[in-house]
Amino acid sequence: MVQPDPDPKPAAAADSEPVAEEAVDNEEAVDEKAVDEKEAEPKPDPEKARSTVDRLMWTSAWLTVMVGVFLLSGMLQADGGYNVLGWLGAVVAILGLLALIAAYAACALNRITLRTKVLGSADLFQASTLVVAIVVICGLLVPSNNTAALAILLPWAVTYWLHGLTKAPTT
Repeated sequence: MVQPDPDPKPAAAADSEPVAEEAVDNEEAVDEKAVDEKEAEPKPDPEKARSTVDRLMWTSAWLTVMVGVFLLSGMLQADGGYNVLGWLGAVVAILGLLALIAAYAACALNRITLRTKVLGSADLFQASTLVVAIVVICGLLVPSNNTAALAILLPWAVTYWLHGLTKAPTT
C-alpha cells in the first residue's frame, strides 16, 4: 500500500510563491527609492559654478580696490612726510595693487584663468602670489598703514581657494 506523503511538495511551492512576489515587490520599492534619491540629489550645474567663480573673482578685484583706497587714504591722512623708503613702498604697493586688480578683473571677465601660464611655467596665480608678497612688504614700509598692507591677504585667500578648486591641465 502506498502511503501519502504528509507534506506534499506542491503545497510548499504554493506557499513560497507569495513570498517570492513580496520579495520582488520589495526590490521594486527599493529600486524606486534609489531612483527617487538620485533624482533628489542636486546635479552639478557648470553654468552656475562658472557664475559663482566669476562673482568671487569680482569680489577679489573690489576687495583689492578697497585695499588701495585704504592705503591711499592712510597716506593722505598722515601728519608727517614720508622718507624715501616710505614713498618707494607706497608707489610699488599701488602699482602692485593695480596689477592685481587688472588680473582679477580679467579672470572675472573670462579673458584668462588663474591657471594661465604667464612667465615660463609659472601660472597667473603663482605670479599674483609673488605680487601680493611684494605689495605686503612694500605696504609695510609705509609707516602708517600696516593694516591696509595686510588686508591684501583676504582677496588673495579667495583666489587661493579658487585656484585649488580646479585641476591643473596635464600635458
